[in-house]
Amino acid sequence: MSTTISIPSLFGDEEFWVLADSIPFLDECSQRGLNAADINEVKQLPLNSVIFSFSNSAAKLTLALAQSTQKKRSVFCATQVFEPSLHCANYSLSLLLNSDFQEALKRQRVVLNMLNSNYLFLLTGDGSTGQMALSPKAEPYALIAEDVSGYFIHSVAEFFEVHYAHMNPEEACPFSFNGVLEVSGVLTVLRKPNPILPKDIGMRLGLLSDKIFEKGGLLVVVDNEVKSLRVDNREYMELLTVAAGARGLRLTEFAIGVNSEIKPLIDYKMNSQLNEGIDGVHLAIGDGSSGYHIDFLSPAVSVTPIV
Repeated sequence: MSTTISIPSLFGDEEFWVLADSIPFLDECSQRGLNAADINEVKQLPLNSVIFSFSNSAAKLTLALAQSTQKKRSVFCATQVFEPSLHCANYSLSLLLNSDFQEALKRQRVVLNMLNSNYLFLLTGDGSTGQMALSPKAEPYALIAEDVSGYFIHSVAEFFEVHYAHMNPEEACPFSFNGVLEVSGVLTVLRKPNPILPKDIGMRLGLLSDKIFEKGGLLVVVDNEVKSLRVDNREYMELLTVAAGARGLRLTEFAIGVNSEIKPLIDYKMNSQLNEGIDGVHLAIGDGSSGYHIDFLSPAVSVTPIV
């Protein structure tokens, strides 16, 4: 059937398809008036698509289909490494449908120009304060309108944040951060099971996320290393140290979010990739392989150059 819902800021008035490897999720998409198809049954990607992978095999299939499909405009949501539940996928889809992709790309350009024109920045807002300095060779990751003017497949997160990553510990970090940030939510990512981690570590991180949603958290970072995370007068450094794996408490990411439209809808209890695009900043520790990649979301924090 023809879809009655469109994403004009991304696909214009053209129809799009939701692809996934979860039949219950696809059934609910159909009930919402969306074109929906099992990714395991398609031979190539539709011209316009939003893809939710609930398993690593579906993620690999997505990449294979993307390589064999020349004409495609696809948004990829790697649900399996966040929370592959029906509830979380429906929540993520709702945020996606309420996002203004073109406006987010314009905001990324503004942020990109600011970062490329300065090297020292002040972070303030809602009790937070900090400074971030960039190395001369720092290169931010960002999407702008030119990047989606033709055919593409991009992770949904790329549309809504400008970020610096430091995933290789042998290389110099492109940014240096010191400060105290109020934290409204966290996200956790583990790309594959790691038998070295405690069996209950995922559950404990989930409880931490719920507690931060209820009480808020206070994150202290000194010279790119987390020194404290206090929530309701309790310290969580031991949990973070165990969960983060080999990279420990050293920062692996600094990002500025640009998705203002999801602010009224966001639920920080949900471990959804869409959450990290919220306005403000987020810092992260961990590499997602030897341990969890953990994002600390501070939506009330603004970044201004120190001239």
